[in-house]
Amino acid sequence: MKICYLANTAMPSSNASAIQITKMCEAFSKLKNDVLLISTNVSSDNIFSFYDIKTKFKFQKIKYFKKFPLGIKFYIFSVLSIIKSFKFKPDIYITRNFFTCFLLTILRKKVVLELHHDLSNESRIVRFLVKYFNFLNSTQIKKIVGITEGVKKVFVTKYNVNKNKILVIPSGSSLKINFNFKHNKNKFKIGYFGSLYKSRGLNLIYELAKIDRENDYYIYGNIRNIKNSQKNTFIKNLNLYDHIPYKKISKTLSEMDILLMPYVSNITVAGDVSDITNYTSPLKLFDYLSAGKIIICSDFKVLKEVIKHNKNAIFVKNYKNVFSWRNEIQKLRYQYNKQIIFSKNNYLLSKKYSLINRANKILKEIE
Repeated sequence: MKICYLANTAMPSSNASAIQITKMCEAFSKLKNDVLLISTNVSSDNIFSFYDIKTKFKFQKIKYFKKFPLGIKFYIFSVLSIIKSFKFKPDIYITRNFFTCFLLTILRKKVVLELHHDLSNESRIVRFLVKYFNFLNSTQIKKIVGITEGVKKVFVTKYNVNKNKILVIPSGSSLKINFNFKHNKNKFKIGYFGSLYKSRGLNLIYELAKIDRENDYYIYGNIRNIKNSQKNTFIKNLNLYDHIPYKKISKTLSEMDILLMPYVSNITVAGDVSDITNYTSPLKLFDYLSAGKIIICSDFKVLKEVIKHNKNAIFVKNYKNVFSWRNEIQKLRYQYNKQIIFSKNNYLLSKKYSLINRANKILKEIE
């Protein structure tokens, strides 16, 4: 099958969306499909080496138009990327972009729409098209893939999309990490990997490191988002690192004992806007599972679609209280059996949520 993925996302970058899109293209390619990714590109870096892609696919870029406002760029990308794809003659398109999807249905092209959020952060034009043209129920859309039951529910109830049209498949991971459980009797290495927006719990990790001197804490992310006052705050057992290359993530994750998802408020995306609390399927969760590590996370309902309390993770109910996190960490030190059971459970669960399996499920729905 000839698959064309249209992604209005700057590549290469360390954003979760860019990683997931490129690794999904690799997964489709591994399954013997002819894949073309058309995206924006703001760097000359080779995306295949940047994302450690072994099974290559075709890649074409649409240059950014600096003269145009950001909103206009999205519409320009939709038009130009579709035009650019015609030479490839795809059997089906995949996109996350609602306006791109709308244009493809008008052109009578087969398309799969990936749903990762609701319409609250979309333009008035997009909301108008969804509401009054009802194009999400078009027969040209072969499947809508929602990443959580929450995102499916909102499109069925609020936007009247046929529930049978939406297939719920969470995100996944392509990391390959050999299971290697090590019981650290002296001190835990506790890590956080990912975005450093306010809602992701950066301040909580700072406070946790201050009161839990017995363990070492590691933050990997865009440290440019950290305030200078925090960067200059010396905490002996807190280590800050910028985003690491994708090919090194597996090794670094495997060195940790505990991995954190310390959301402290509504989960937001870039710029601390757009509440995705009910829809998120964090890429880091599946990478954490692949590492076979103990996960401690905030007690958010949406995460329980994938992981279970006291089986795959410890959910902190009073998650805004730093002492609640410290108490859970301290209890783990004396629960060796629990540590190894969690680790094995997570490593096995990660196989279910591989991106190859995700790609296979999508293909079976559209073939």
